[in-house]
Amino acid sequence: MKKNKIISLILLVACMILIFMFSAQNGNISGELSEGITYKIARFIINDFENFSVKKQTEIVHGMHFYIRKAAHFSIYALLGFLAYINAQFYIKTKKKAIITSLIFCLLYAVSDEVHQLFSDGRCGSPVDVTIDFSGSFVGTMISFILLSAILPFIKKKSKK
Repeated sequence: MKKNKIISLILLVACMILIFMFSAQNGNISGELSEGITYKIARFIINDFENFSVKKQTEIVHGMHFYIRKAAHFSIYALLGFLAYINAQFYIKTKKKAIITSLIFCLLYAVSDEVHQLFSDGRCGSPVDVTIDFSGSFVGTMISFILLSAILPFIKKKSKK
């Protein structure tokens, strides 16, 4: 069990560092990275994307870019919520308190992340992003809660045999 605690803590801290590093990027680097990812997604999901004119490709990517960035916020914070709940349940005995602790932790991290972006060139903090981040955290926490609620009793039952 101690090994699981250490591994889950390392994964949580690694996720937090990843979020911090993304937020530390200046606006140009962040924009170029997400735009490059958006181009890759467009190539993957749109048939014959390569055959479109450069102008049409650019229009498509610009139309998708905002949503890809917000989906990235949601996704990374879903992972944070997932990992935060796993860590919380090691130390907090009631599921309700572990969920609340995980969500408060993620909310505070989302707020601090947006404040951090205020100090990165070309970036700004956004209450909308905090809401998206927290929504992702909520979903990740709930997924973790559901999976652990379904899996842990099975594992404990098996280990008693």
